[in-house]
Amino acid sequence: MTIGRQVARILPPPIKWRARNLLGLARWIRLSATLGSAPADGYAAAFWEFHQGGDWAGLADLVVRYCAPRSLVDIGCGDAKLLAALRARDAGLDLLGIDSSAAALAQARRLGVPVEQRSLAFWRRRHSQELAARIAGFDVSVSLETAEHLPPWSGPALVRVLTRGRLAVFSAAAPGQGGTLHMNERPFGYWHRQFAAQGFQLSGCDPAFRAAVKELDLPWWYAANIHVFDRSA
Repeated sequence: MTIGRQVARILPPPIKWRARNLLGLARWIRLSATLGSAPADGYAAAFWEFHQGGDWAGLADLVVRYCAPRSLVDIGCGDAKLLAALRARDAGLDLLGIDSSAAALAQARRLGVPVEQRSLAFWRRRHSQELAARIAGFDVSVSLETAEHLPPWSGPALVRVLTRGRLAVFSAAAPGQGGTLHMNERPFGYWHRQFAAQGFQLSGCDPAFRAAVKELDLPWWYAANIHVFDRSA
């Protein structure tokens, strides 16, 4: 065991998860320098294999039931399992997936899902403004377990993008959850404040939606972290 890991084991939890964020960010910056861009494809094949499976059809059913989307964009869609399930449920639903990873989007395209590659690092404000303009008109925005993979400064920008529509379905890793290239694990209160700053609050359907997600065969962190936000009256 390295000295760094030995020290990490004895740190108090509030310091430990902040240290993990910093270590993840440092690794991300090193990969950025190596790859010449945001290292969206720094995830090995094992990462995608680990995230295969799960009841995405069930989650698609819940999104349709509780959110009634007329159109939907998934920011950080990865290989687009949710979008593919939504397409299978309703072929007429206007869908779009956005992700930084060319490898993930290649898999998404094989599923017949419309996707676009864009950096989500949001180095400059205009980057988030350009993405917000691109998805203007989409009724529902989704971002699941993506924010923790982005540099810390991207959090507020991501929420600004997600709140262009009527409703947002959002989940992000909590402190100490751990995972590949996690650099922005935050307590839920942080994200709640970001949405509130954009005029969004927890939707009235949020408790029922979360309870229904718990019944699905999905990794535990979705039920733990997922919420529905909508525009305040």
